[in-house]
Amino acid sequence: MKVKLMLILQSSERFVQRWRFLIACAFAVLIAGLLALYNVSSGPLHNLNDIGGWNNRALFILMTAAVHASMLVLCAGFCRVGLARTALRQVIVTAGFYIMLMAINHKTYYYVNVIQPVVRAMDGGGLAAGAAMDAGLSAPALLVTYLVTRGPVYDMYLLKLFAMACYLFSALLLVRFADRNGFGIRSEVLLALCVILPQGFMNAACSALPELAALALLGAAFTLAFGMDRPQQMASLACFGAACALCGACLYALPVYGWMAYQKKIKAKQLLLVPAVMLALCLPVIFAGAPVIKAIVSLFEANFGLPPYAGGAPGLFHIIPRAVVEETPQYAPILRHLPQLDLITHEQQFYTQEHFAAVMHGMTLAAFAAYMGLCAWVWNSEKQSTLRRIMAVVLGALVFCPNVTAGAWLAVDLLCLYALLSAPQLRLPACMVLFATAAGSCYPMTEEVLVPMIASFALCLLALLMLTGVIPMNQEDGEEKAHE
Repeated sequence: MKVKLMLILQSSERFVQRWRFLIACAFAVLIAGLLALYNVSSGPLHNLNDIGGWNNRALFILMTAAVHASMLVLCAGFCRVGLARTALRQVIVTAGFYIMLMAINHKTYYYVNVIQPVVRAMDGGGLAAGAAMDAGLSAPALLVTYLVTRGPVYDMYLLKLFAMACYLFSALLLVRFADRNGFGIRSEVLLALCVILPQGFMNAACSALPELAALALLGAAFTLAFGMDRPQQMASLACFGAACALCGACLYALPVYGWMAYQKKIKAKQLLLVPAVMLALCLPVIFAGAPVIKAIVSLFEANFGLPPYAGGAPGLFHIIPRAVVEETPQYAPILRHLPQLDLITHEQQFYTQEHFAAVMHGMTLAAFAAYMGLCAWVWNSEKQSTLRRIMAVVLGALVFCPNVTAGAWLAVDLLCLYALLSAPQLRLPACMVLFATAAGSCYPMTEEVLVPMIASFALCLLALLMLTGVIPMNQEDGEEKAHE
């Protein structure tokens, strides 16, 4: 009897191992279907304010179920663990997806003031009408926004669903990389932390940021370059070029590919694929009637532009008060007039938007010089761990870039979560960055934050100084600094 039972168990185990992926896919369809049925009756999609009737609501529930099932299938495909752990990860992804769906009706000032006017213009005049507006979006990001928002369902819901999918895809790529580095059960902990991040909830689920596609593409680029047995360098370069086209902040990762060229892992001429992809993604907007120069210049607006709004990002942008008193009432005594008198006209000097723009342009150049210095430190600091240097480069790029929106900060948040579980010596700066970005995430309707942005920026800058060793984190850093 025992022999027969053991044979049955062994046969079942072989069956499960052989058909693990198909069983996981069936489980994914089952979970997605159950959540869809729950949304029909009383779930987060039970009451959609601007859906426009039952037919549109049913269509959106089906679209949501399809995205949910796709993420669960990807989870099964990325996993190289047993069926039980795969199912656990699918449940975690479902929980995170449900949490983000709870914010489906929330509108942010960013969406209302920046994204929605562009979408309305494109509804009537196509891509050219959207490109004519000064929204701070690159031409490829405008193209993505246009493609996502076509259809009978309210454009905000479609953009939010797209952003959720991109964020979950990025989290799954990080977990796949953790599996390759032997995280064990910590991979499930990492996934759970990713999907319950306040940053993910506020930015992916509330803000409807199209640039989250850049985060997913950047993760795919690094996975293809470093997270595979046979790296696919050309595909990695293509994904990196697409990420840079959607969000100019991704250009700060270019030193990684410069290092790969220096190490002879890729040929220097292959780097030309990056600008080629960026320019190719501008062509649809150019063919639609947008000026060529404006479309190309839009690729760099995230680095050097001065948009009217960049909430939820504790970067350099928040050091200098804007010249509009209504936007920053705490600076009203400074913004109304300065106490000095002009030596020629003897008139009071007023702080204007022109002054703000001049100061920000100067700080942009200074920040770029500081970032180059940081890259030089990373290049020469062979004693530091690879993760520490990567975190320093990414955090430095986001701190120094004066016009990075909240979506770009999700990259460093995911890195910090990875560091929490893999590098105990980096936990303090990682927690500081996570707290700063979580406290800086805006509430949907009021845009209120728990901590002032300038304080969040100070925390991130302090974490950067700790990562670079200016402020010692442990005894070894202190001894090395004393030796120098």
